[in-house]
Amino acid sequence: MVMNESVNDIYFDASLNCLTTDVIIDYLFEVRQSTLVDEHFLRMLCTIGSWAMWNRLKRSHSISVKWKNNTTFFQLTNETDRLLRGILTYLNRHFRENPMSSTQVAVFTWTQSIMDVIPFVPFFVKTGYPEAALEWLSIEPNEPMISIRSWRESLDFVHNLARHESGVKALNQLGAISILKTWKGRYLSESTLSNDENYEDLRVVYYMSYALLLEPTLLKREHPMDLQLALDDILDRAVQAFQSTSLHYGPYHVSEFWTALARFTVNDECLLYMLTRENMFEFSMQKFLEYNKLLLLGVNSESSGLDTLMCSLLYTIFWSISFQTNYHVKLKANTEFVGFIQQTAKMNSSDKYVASIRQSANGILFNLDLVQQSFISSKPDIDDHIDGVKIMISYSHKDTTFCRQLVNTLKDQVQGDLWVDFIKLEPPYEDDWEEIAEAISNCNVVAMIVTADYCSSKSCRREVIHADKRNKPMIPIYQGPEYQPDDWFEIRAGSATWVRFGSKNSDEEVMQTLVKLINSHKKAKKSSDAATVSQKPYLESNHTVPPIMILPQTIDVLSPLSPDAVQLLHHPTSNLTTSSPVSTPRKPIEQWTSEEVHQWLCLPPSILQFSSGRALLAYTRLISDEDAERDEYERSLKQRGLTREQWANLISSLKTLCMLHIMETASSKTLPEQWSSNEVKCWFEQNNLSNYLLDTFAFVDGMELVIYAKMMTTSLLRIDSEYDRLRNRIQARYNGQDLLQLDEYVRLVRALKKIVEQSQL
Repeated sequence: MVMNESVNDIYFDASLNCLTTDVIIDYLFEVRQSTLVDEHFLRMLCTIGSWAMWNRLKRSHSISVKWKNNTTFFQLTNETDRLLRGILTYLNRHFRENPMSSTQVAVFTWTQSIMDVIPFVPFFVKTGYPEAALEWLSIEPNEPMISIRSWRESLDFVHNLARHESGVKALNQLGAISILKTWKGRYLSESTLSNDENYEDLRVVYYMSYALLLEPTLLKREHPMDLQLALDDILDRAVQAFQSTSLHYGPYHVSEFWTALARFTVNDECLLYMLTRENMFEFSMQKFLEYNKLLLLGVNSESSGLDTLMCSLLYTIFWSISFQTNYHVKLKANTEFVGFIQQTAKMNSSDKYVASIRQSANGILFNLDLVQQSFISSKPDIDDHIDGVKIMISYSHKDTTFCRQLVNTLKDQVQGDLWVDFIKLEPPYEDDWEEIAEAISNCNVVAMIVTADYCSSKSCRREVIHADKRNKPMIPIYQGPEYQPDDWFEIRAGSATWVRFGSKNSDEEVMQTLVKLINSHKKAKKSSDAATVSQKPYLESNHTVPPIMILPQTIDVLSPLSPDAVQLLHHPTSNLTTSSPVSTPRKPIEQWTSEEVHQWLCLPPSILQFSSGRALLAYTRLISDEDAERDEYERSLKQRGLTREQWANLISSLKTLCMLHIMETASSKTLPEQWSSNEVKCWFEQNNLSNYLLDTFAFVDGMELVIYAKMMTTSLLRIDSEYDRLRNRIQARYNGQDLLQLDEYVRLVRALKKIVEQSQL
């Protein structure tokens, strides 16, 4: 039933006017005795309204997937509020009926068609739909059988609600992710999926809903396996949607899958997992280039709207990729990619999605060191007359309430000038990067309100990187006793002196400490040697440290285990000095303090400094491949005075440290059969067993090692015969070389016997 646009709107308005009459509302709330006529009339009105909405969406699909538009044909008034609440009452009354009646199907379809328009989602949040959808999904299995259609409708409610931030907030306050997982465990097992194709649609909408609900705080807590399963499923659908001529998979437009994927890419581990999928980087790059061409062409208003939305999602994802240094060479080598980035970085438009593209493009250029940062050379300081500290506040706009409270308290106590965007700039702030960068360059200290939203914000990450590159002192401000920042933040600012609100100390005490920390930073001296001083407070036992720098609430008290200190070659022309090895307490590496890390590194803090062993391990992981190692040296450490010989020794020591950490983890697992392949490798090294033995055995995990040990050590006869068998096997593998000597075989047997003693198999 395809109708003329004006006629279509008349049908929708007429059906809505009838639905909001007292007769229908009373029937929905069951305040009077109903008749069959009421049921038929309700079905007819909902069907007309649904078809009118279907025609509207077919004519302009972008209104259902874009966050902001001029859709005003449905507004929340007293009449529509009563209607939405009445419909929810009706659906609650009939949800457990199986099969679903034709009227119930019509009512669900009408409701979903309205909720499918993202700007209308808050209307449903206000009228109780999040609570109802989760209540339906919480139904116990021992209750009457619920139809697949009913499950699909309730999951669709959750998915549509989760496309708007108000819906995400409401659902997560009700524990939506936990409820979804419980529902999946009851009704959506892998065996069910393999036996019934009807459940396939349920899996798609389940993972889409799960992804959209993953706020940064929740994303950090999720089990990696849950995240990987969701990523795998959504990636499959995203690719399949692109391969469809309609750019749909089922009822979902391709942009909806990429919106879900963009949620994951704020987390580095999820992003890297996504990029390890075969040809995923190349596929994403291909689509990025295609949509940039479509964006610049803008064929017609409808396709242009969807192209702009899709393009903004791809820009968001590639901005995340540009934070990964091991992808810099690939990105910069693609001249077409760089050309589009430079072009879109200059686009001017009031369109929200174009503004997002422009912001992402500038962020990518900044990360790839392709932006002309004339403003970073530091303009003459217009506030040079200020007698006191100049502080810049960096925060996520999702933490605006806390930031305003903090600023209101600080501005009367800080001796100097306080720079924060809502005081110094005019909204919106997305296009004010030059002013923000200049504020960072000219300030004496940067205070950062570090939350999950802050660490997931690419704009905030850019600010931290800029402050770090400009050698600016940083004061991280945490909230709550348990929050720990992401690894990337630990690397950039982990050794800075921090404060934490909501800890064992009162907020008043923490505020006093923060004020003292800020006021302790004098104006940066303009002497030539000032630039060589580390920007981060560092504790050394042979230096006098101001008391404010070592207040208990500002120090992360951790404590280490110690491999030997790094032996760095002394370069005769270098102005760096190295320390002799320092013995440190034998504690787990993750518990090392900043000072103990420094003792192990034997490097001046102006070259490398970390807040803890955890930050050191995070740094080791970030430079775990050759491209990242080369990039880190050429772009950072070389300029700080580290020679290539010192860098080579440092890399070697960090790899040893990583292996030691793996063994620490393994030793915490009392059962060898629980070891991973890396822990098995460490076991070979720890027992001084050669690599050719490790390669010959090729144990996948500790379980295989334990089974072999038990089989091999059962009798002396077996031990003797295994020597000849293993020797011949190694000779065959290594072109006749007789590598296995008796003394090494004895070490192997002794180590295997210990494994058997430790095992509980």
